Amino acid sequence: MKPLLLSLLLCSAISVSAADYHVEITDHKNTNESLAGGSYTITVTGTAAGTDTITVNFTTSGSAVVGVHYQAFPLTIKIPVSAGNGSVTFPVVPVENRIVEPYADVVLAIQSATAITASTVDFEPAPTTLRIYDDDQYSVNISFTASTNGKEGGPNATITASLSSDYIAGETIWITAPHAANTTIGYGDIDDPTLRIDSGQHSIVAEINVLDDKIKEDTEALYLEIAQVTSNDFEYSYTGLPYGPIYIYDNDDTIAPVRGADVSIYYVGSPRERNPQVDGYIYLQSRPTGEAFVKEPITVKIRMDGTATEGVDYLPLDTVVIPPSDLGPSTVIVPVHPIDDNIIEGNEYIQPILLSASTPSGDSITVYNDYAPTLVPLYDDDIDNRHITISGKTNGKEGGTPAGFTLSFPDSLVSAEDVLVNYHVIPFGTTAIKGVDYTIPPVVIPAGEHSATIPINIVDDNKAEFTEFLSLQIDEGLGDSLHYPVGPDSVMIVSIADNDGPCSADSNRLYIPNVFTPNGDGRNDLFVIRGLENYPNSRLSVFNLLRGGVLVYRSENYDNTWDGRGASPGLYSYVLEVKEQYRTKVYKGKLVIIK
Repeated sequence: MKPLLLSLLLCSAISVSAADYHVEITDHKNTNESLAGGSYTITVTGTAAGTDTITVNFTTSGSAVVGVHYQAFPLTIKIPVSAGNGSVTFPVVPVENRIVEPYADVVLAIQSATAITASTVDFEPAPTTLRIYDDDQYSVNISFTASTNGKEGGPNATITASLSSDYIAGETIWITAPHAANTTIGYGDIDDPTLRIDSGQHSIVAEINVLDDKIKEDTEALYLEIAQVTSNDFEYSYTGLPYGPIYIYDNDDTIAPVRGADVSIYYVGSPRERNPQVDGYIYLQSRPTGEAFVKEPITVKIRMDGTATEGVDYLPLDTVVIPPSDLGPSTVIVPVHPIDDNIIEGNEYIQPILLSASTPSGDSITVYNDYAPTLVPLYDDDIDNRHITISGKTNGKEGGTPAGFTLSFPDSLVSAEDVLVNYHVIPFGTTAIKGVDYTIPPVVIPAGEHSATIPINIVDDNKAEFTEFLSLQIDEGLGDSLHYPVGPDSVMIVSIADNDGPCSADSNRLYIPNVFTPNGDGRNDLFVIRGLENYPNSRLSVFNLLRGGVLVYRSENYDNTWDGRGASPGLYSYVLEVKEQYRTKVYKGKLVIIK
C-alpha cells in the first residue's frame, strides 16, 4: 500500500506543478509631456537554480502613438536571472508634440517569454496602462486671426479662428461667438458661421453665408466676440475682444423694390380632449421685410411633429393661409382640434414645424422656426379615469367550468400599454389553497383592450370536501409609463364546488358535524363522527382559522374522544384522512366550537 500511495502523491504533484519562471509587469510610472519620462518594470520570479536569461516580447496599443506621444522603445528585452529572480526597468520617454489633449495611454502587454536554458516560463498576459498627461492646455489660447468680406450674391464672407503658436487640436473644439457691439447686420442678412476646430487641425476657416435679401441697403458690418470655447474634456482660454469689422456689401442698387415677409409662430395654446373639450391653437404671424407690403394671401405649409399622432389624437393640419394686411404685420389663429380617442396614454405634445410659405406672385417669403415654446401640450383627460375595477366574476367547479373574474377600465376606455394588475388573497373568508385547489395566471389587461377576463384554473384533487371559497382583492395596475389605481369594486369572492361527493355524508357511512359544544353539559361535548368506527387508523387534524391556521389538535387514530381541549370558542377547519379501498380519502370542512 505504501508504494501505491507514494505513486499517487507523485502523480498529483506533477499535475499541478508551475513553470520554472514567472514573468509579469510589476510596476509602471505615469509621466507628463514636460517631464523626463515614465517607466515599466518587468520582474522574473522562479525556483530554478543558477543563472539564466529570459527573453520577453511585448505588444503595445492604446491611444498614444509612437513617435507622436513617446519615443520608440524595444519590444524585446532580455532579463538576466540569478537564483530564479531578476528584473529590468526601461524608460518611456514622452514627446513634446504640441497637440492639445488631456492625455494619451501606452498599453503594454507581454506576448511571449522564453529562457535560454530548457527551463519553462509562464507570464501574466494582462496589459498595463501607462498614462502620458498633456500640459499644452495650460499654454494655448484661441482667438480670431483673419477674415474676408462678403457680398450678396457672392462671395460669402469668412472668419478664421486659430489656436495660438503652432498648437494642434487633439479633439473637436467648439467656439461660441455672438455678434458684438457696433454690428449693423440685421435679421435675415447672414447665416452665422459654425465655429468648430476639428481634431488634428490648427485652425478653422468658417464661412459666413450671405443671404440675398433683394433689399436695397447700405454696406453692413459684422463684429464677433468669442464668449466660450469648449471641448469634451475642458474649457480653453480665449481672446474675448470684439473682432471686426467684416463687411457685407449689397448688390441691389439696380433692382426694383420687391415685397417680402417673414412668417413665424408667435404663440401656441394647448388643446384638451374633454371635460370640457378645448381646441388648441397656433398663432402665426407675418412681418414685412421689403419696401412694400405683401398684398396677397400667404400659403404656409406646416408639418406636425411630436408624440401625439395626427389623425388619432387630433385632426390633420397641413396648410394655413395668412390673409394680406395693409397695416403691415398680419396674423392668423390656426385651431388644433383634439380627438377624444378613449385611450389612456398620458399627456402628449404637438410640435408644429413651418416648412415653406409662398404667394401667388412669388413674393420673397421666409419661414422661421425660432419661437422657443412651440411644443403644444395635448392634455389627456382619460388618464384621470384610469382606475381598474372588478366588473364580473364566475364561480367554478372541479372537473367543470373554471372560475374567473373580469377586470375593466371605466366607460369604454382602453390603455395604450399592457397593464399588469397586482392582487392579494384575503385570508378571512378564503378556504381554497393556491396551487392545491386553484391556479391563477399573470393578471394582465392587454394594450388596446377595455377589459380582460382572467381564468381561475381549478385543480381536480379527487378529495371529498365542502365548497371552498377564494376571496381576492386587486391592489394596483402597472404599465411601462403609468400607474393605474383601483376603483371601489376591487374585492370579489368566488366559490369552487367539489365533484367528489358530499363531505358531510359519504353514502350514509360518515357524518361529520360542523358544530360541537364542549361545555361540560353532557350534550355534544365530544367531536363525534358517525360511521368512523368503520375506518380504523383515520387521521384527524383541526386548525384555528382565526389564528392564521395554527394546528390545535391531531390524532393519528381518531376514536371520537376529542373534547375540544386546547381550542377556544371560534371558527376552525378540519382535515379527516380515512383509508378506503386501498386509497386515502380526504374530507375537509369548517367547524364551529361553542363553549
